[in-house]
Amino acid sequence: MPKLWFSGENGGYQLEADEKASATYSSIRTGILSLTPGDQKCRLYCSGPRCRFCVVTPGKSETQAIDGLYSTWITSDILAMARLQEEHFEKMEIVEQFKINKIQSVINLQESGEHSFCGSGNLASGFSYDPEILMKNGIYHYNFPLPDFQACTSNRLLDIVKVVDFALANGKIAVHCHAGHGRTGMVIAAWMMFALGMSPSQAVNTVRSRRAKAVQSKEQVETLHKFRLQIRNNGGMIIPKQKMTFISEYVSYNQKFISKPESRLYGKVPKIVYTAMRITLQKMYSSVDFEIEDNYRLKIVCGSPLPENKLFDEQLLDAQLNDEDHEKTHFWYLDQVKKGLSISTINRQLENEDFRDIIRLVDLFFHSTFHQLTHKEEIFAVLQNLDRDEKDWSPTFWFLLSCIRVMPLPLHHALSRLVAKWFFRSEMDLASRIRTVLGLPVESNE
Repeated sequence: MPKLWFSGENGGYQLEADEKASATYSSIRTGILSLTPGDQKCRLYCSGPRCRFCVVTPGKSETQAIDGLYSTWITSDILAMARLQEEHFEKMEIVEQFKINKIQSVINLQESGEHSFCGSGNLASGFSYDPEILMKNGIYHYNFPLPDFQACTSNRLLDIVKVVDFALANGKIAVHCHAGHGRTGMVIAAWMMFALGMSPSQAVNTVRSRRAKAVQSKEQVETLHKFRLQIRNNGGMIIPKQKMTFISEYVSYNQKFISKPESRLYGKVPKIVYTAMRITLQKMYSSVDFEIEDNYRLKIVCGSPLPENKLFDEQLLDAQLNDEDHEKTHFWYLDQVKKGLSISTINRQLENEDFRDIIRLVDLFFHSTFHQLTHKEEIFAVLQNLDRDEKDWSPTFWFLLSCIRVMPLPLHHALSRLVAKWFFRSEMDLASRIRTVLGLPVESNE
């Protein structure tokens, strides 16, 4: 049996050489810039009031995605830009330009008081513009102060990236520090690693292909390397390094890589299980609407069945899904991980996969992640409604049964066998009982 995603003698993931990014500034240059006092830094390196980043002549489209602002679209939804000045609001109608470009949020990575001699300087707040103007016009503003030319801890970067991901769910965003190169490039690259599954080198190269000077210092690059290791070693992967006893333990394991709105959506069900079932149903029906209520109950409304549902062969499906040898699925999973599969990229990466591969991934997940989750007497008592107390495993168990029950009938036999093995490690009489329950109203589930 091959190893899963991790490598190295201690079972922890280690960066490969081709995954590592490089800095655009040398350590010596970064050190000199970091040690130079703020006012001298503005005068010596930024030209003070004539700062080439703060003050640009409108009309130069190659460096101005937003007219009058040193800015570049890194993706169709993420704008990297220099900091705003008062004149952008007074003379260039920046709010209106943001609205025309559908920018819904601004992420500010500057510290208060920095670059006070650049452009028109700073306001009494220590920043070069008043974010209240943006917010009064319906544009969200977030400030995550990071030292100029420096980085932050990988945990801090994760907090920022989750906000970036949340903001992107509501519309386009603009990210800036002073010039929109170092800190801005680092945060955008980190989001690409988090949400798109890119390696540090892929993410940095992608950002630099649009904004050449992005991600400047060695510290910023090293933070991206640590961020990659954090995703792979500390809760960001679907299958953990060691088996667990409880589903709640696994939910906690992934918690830091899932936003609070997502956590409320999944409740006590692992994200991989929730997402896999949702995507599987979407491949079978014209529309799917379901939500978990009170972490336990599930309401599912499906549209009309898709034509391919009529082609299902029950015996073939059972043979395909109940393959006791997980080696092929291991290799498939390893290939998906190389393409960037993680807890934060599940939705994007599984949408184009065949539902059989998705279900086999869930099978590998339960097989590789947990010891036996329950025992015969306990699970039969729950099935017979003799025990109405919630168990650690019962929200996930009933969630799965609710999803399977609305799937085409040819799948019920194969999936009943799988669920029995996922929770009890054996079919025994449990699979037939589950299949019977699938055809009945489930009081604890409706």
